Amino acid sequence: MPYGQSAIAAKSASKLEEVLIWLREDLMGELEAINQYQVHIDNIDDPEIKDLLAHIRDDEKEHVAEITHLIARIDAIQREKFAEDHTMAASERIAGDTESKVLTVGSMMGK
Repeated sequence: MPYGQSAIAAKSASKLEEVLIWLREDLMGELEAINQYQVHIDNIDDPEIKDLLAHIRDDEKEHVAEITHLIARIDAIQREKFAEDHTMAASERIAGDTESKVLTVGSMMGK
């Protein structure tokens, strides 16, 4: 392979690592926002304000999912780690192709 192509690939990989760092920082910010909104929800009595903050909190949760999926698409090692379920024993996992299964609270609790 010519040197120029190798250098371009290295620069591209370096930029991709920088993007992953930014995405992980964004993910941390979204998680912090979720926690902060929840603290406010828990400490406010007005139902209208609570409902609005809950809606915003849920938007932040959607952002977490979007960023997490994007990181998994870019980072092969992270994608492998997401595919592994470290929260339960192998015997308790959903049988079959886990990538095509949609987990729900019920399925995670064995219901």
